[in-house]
Amino acid sequence: MTSYIKKITLSLALLVSASVITSQASADEKQPLFDMKDPHALIKNASEKTFARFRADRVLIDKDLNHLKVIVEQELMPYISYKRAAKSVLGNKHYKEARKTKKFKAFSEAFRRYLILTYANVFTLYDNQKIVYAPVTDITGKKVVTISVKIVDAQRPPITIKFKLRRSKKTGNWKAYDMVAEAISMVSTKAKEFDGILNKHDFDYLIKVLNKKSAESVESKAK
Repeated sequence: MTSYIKKITLSLALLVSASVITSQASADEKQPLFDMKDPHALIKNASEKTFARFRADRVLIDKDLNHLKVIVEQELMPYISYKRAAKSVLGNKHYKEARKTKKFKAFSEAFRRYLILTYANVFTLYDNQKIVYAPVTDITGKKVVTISVKIVDAQRPPITIKFKLRRSKKTGNWKAYDMVAEAISMVSTKAKEFDGILNKHDFDYLIKVLNKKSAESVESKAK
C-alpha cells in the first residue's frame, strides 16, 4: 500500500507546478498557459487537461509507453518551475556550490529531463482514478498556500495529497514547490538522495547519473 501511495501521489506532483516556459521548452512554447494567478484553478485545469490527453492518446500509449514522455513534455512541463525544484532539492549548501562552480544550469536542465522520465514512469499507473479537489479558499494577501487533493480509487482507500505553493512577487503567479503525502515530502526525499551523492562525488558525476537515467525507456509500474 505504501509503495502504491508513493507512486500514485508522485504522478500528481507535476500537475500543479506553475512557471514561465523557458527557452528549452521546445513544443511547449506553442501552447497557451493556464491562468496562474489562481492556484486552485491551476491545479484543476492542468490535471483535467493532462488526464484528458491520456484518454485521447491511449492507443499510442499502449503501443509505446515512451509516448508518456511526449505527454509530460507537452502538457506538464510548461507549468513546472524546474529550476526552483532543482534549487530546492540541492539545499543551500549544494546550491551555493553549484552556482560557485557554474554547474547549476547544467544540473537544472539534467534534472528537468530526469523529471520527465520519472513522471512518465509513474503515469503508467494511471487508470482513470477520480480526483476530488478541495473547496476554493480565500488566498487574498497570502504568499504561501497549501491545497489538498484527494485521489479516489475503487480498489483502495482514498489518498489525500497536500500541495504547497508560493506566489511570485514579480509576476503574481503561483508555483508549486513541494507536495506531502503520508507525511513524506517529495523535495526532502530527493534532497536526501542528492545530498548523499554529492557528499561523495562532484556535480559532473550527478549530472551524468541524471542524464543516463533520463535516456532510459519508460517502464510500466502497474501491477
